[in-house]
Amino acid sequence: MLRLAGKKSTRNLFIIIPVVVFFLLGSIYYKGVLREVAIAVYDNDNSALSRTYIRFLESSPNLKVTHYLSSKDAIENTFIENEVQGIFYIPKDFHKDVLKNVPVQIKIYTNSTNIVFGNLLYRSALQVTQLLSGAVVVKRIAPLGIDPSKISGTVLPINVNTRVLGNAQYNYVYYLLPGLTTVILQMIIFLAASRAFNNEWKEKTYPQLYAASNGNILTMILGKYFAYLVYGLGLCGLIFAIVFPIFGIPIYGNIGYLLALLLLFLSVNILLGFGLSMLLKNEIIALDVVIFYNSPAFIFSGFTFPIWAMPWFNGMYAQISPYTHFLTGFLKIYQLDTPLHFIGPEVLKLMVFLAIGLLMIIGGLIVNRNEIFVTRKMSAI
Repeated sequence: MLRLAGKKSTRNLFIIIPVVVFFLLGSIYYKGVLREVAIAVYDNDNSALSRTYIRFLESSPNLKVTHYLSSKDAIENTFIENEVQGIFYIPKDFHKDVLKNVPVQIKIYTNSTNIVFGNLLYRSALQVTQLLSGAVVVKRIAPLGIDPSKISGTVLPINVNTRVLGNAQYNYVYYLLPGLTTVILQMIIFLAASRAFNNEWKEKTYPQLYAASNGNILTMILGKYFAYLVYGLGLCGLIFAIVFPIFGIPIYGNIGYLLALLLLFLSVNILLGFGLSMLLKNEIIALDVVIFYNSPAFIFSGFTFPIWAMPWFNGMYAQISPYTHFLTGFLKIYQLDTPLHFIGPEVLKLMVFLAIGLLMIIGGLIVNRNEIFVTRKMSAI
């Protein structure tokens, strides 16, 4: 740990970069939930009911009516000129058709260059329209002296009761920040571990390392492993004990299960990095391989787009990345609070990566046995 702390590059990787990046990412999504999305309204009916509908839109916390259009305004140009994300078009004879029981439609034009706005506008429009429809039904039956609550089963015979598990608030901080911080955690650990041995050879400090371990290769590897593990757990503490509370991100699952999964995940990346560091003596090439291998991990992990919908070659890449399997298990524990045995498949796959890392280390020891022999000879002299 002292040897690692004495290296400026390691301090940057484990302290400066995580603190800056984690909080920078959190600040980007700090609002969490989108509110007051700018919309325009084109009332082509100008009736009491259409004005009521507009008031309902104005009272929605998700929407903000910023422009009121007329026949002179081109709907297509409104998105660019007025910077709105949606346009609500109320058709002519809207009120009359409702009174005549003629089906009517509210047209919604959305700027779906960003699908987030499209989904939000659709959901908000559905809520507002259902609210207005219920008010119309109540107004119709009021003169008949009928209790509206007694005929709700007739008007809406099938109701939907939605129970959201995990991110019930649809909060973007709760959704994105855990995924982004954990993938950066992997990249930092893997990147640092990939320099564990080749950097010693590059800086000609390997004899000192050999002497510190009393010539025991296993002691050398285990010493480095536990040092990197402690630093990695420090990053986990930064994420889950500081970043998560600051941004109000809840952890629904068992902390002990989460810690066990993180220990396995850190060990996988440390051993894979060690193996790469031993196999590739050129530090620059090793770093290039790490960046090439880890950079797409978040995209192909299935976090933002399901793996089963990807082309087969993208799906294959997802399977050869330990982050994919960690993320699946992590989300099961962190968001769904599942028992430990439900992440059995993910744990087994991570164990396979752990075995691969051990094999890479053994291969690196064989490939670089000359350096080890020279060191022994020098020590003996």
